[in-house]
Amino acid sequence: MTSKAHVTVLMSTYDGENFLRDQIESILNQEDVYVHLIVRDDGSKDRTINILEEYQSRGKLEWYSGKNLGSARSFLNLVSKSPDNEYYAFSDQDDVWFSKKLKRAIGYFESSNDTNLPILYAGNYILVDKDLNKINKSLRHVTTTTLANAIVYSCCTGCTMVFNKKLRDLIKKYNAPETIYMHDDWIHKVCLAVGGKVIYDSHPMMFYRQHENNVDGGTHTFWSKVNRIKLDKNLMSGQIKEIYKAYNKNIPINNKKIIEKALILGKGNLLKRLRLAFSSQYKIRSNTKLNNEFRLLLLLDRW
Repeated sequence: MTSKAHVTVLMSTYDGENFLRDQIESILNQEDVYVHLIVRDDGSKDRTINILEEYQSRGKLEWYSGKNLGSARSFLNLVSKSPDNEYYAFSDQDDVWFSKKLKRAIGYFESSNDTNLPILYAGNYILVDKDLNKINKSLRHVTTTTLANAIVYSCCTGCTMVFNKKLRDLIKKYNAPETIYMHDDWIHKVCLAVGGKVIYDSHPMMFYRQHENNVDGGTHTFWSKVNRIKLDKNLMSGQIKEIYKAYNKNIPINNKKIIEKALILGKGNLLKRLRLAFSSQYKIRSNTKLNNEFRLLLLLDRW
């Protein structure tokens, strides 16, 4: 890294008083980058806003509040209000970042030959309990990096994400989608759909804290994810359809074909859905579990 990069860190809070200070301090202690921390409180009823006000009075962050939108839309609201900067990163309210987390991510951007593209970095993490003790050591997290794989499942964790201004500008132009699974899922798919680049870093650079008040954590079971999607039929295909419509002018021809094929087969009769379910083009070769979830949703006509 030739000079210090400027990163706007976007955090959404909701009743996060128990672990918020740990996370804020880990962000403020990032090495070799200039950090601008902006927080949106999503309607907290505990002492979260008191903590935020304390840090703001010391000039350490800026914060604002709004009605409860839920995690996904709260983060997109942050993007819509974010100032121009070189890079952007998402932060949960209860994790702990390693001191070189942002520096490592920016290094990937600076070594890339595709700086004219929208670029999204997604990293790895170490799952820990509320006291930062390691858990679920066998969990293997991998982010999908092709559009066809992202249609099966994005597998991109928001609290690890760093993205450049080109991607931020695209997200900001259409920041209130009607159909959205999660903010990270939306941004990941948009990046790949418009021909952007996704970088996955397998080296963990943060503790991803799991506790009883997590909005969305890293220990999903097969059925918990399927049941969530079943509550809103066609959530995943609806999200892809909306991305296709919103960013149609930005999507390359080859990517349009990938999306169109998935939508035609995925919303067809059982035979067509089976063709998509077992298509080698859309198969995630590194994760059989995600392929099986995709297939089940197609068979149930819930994709």
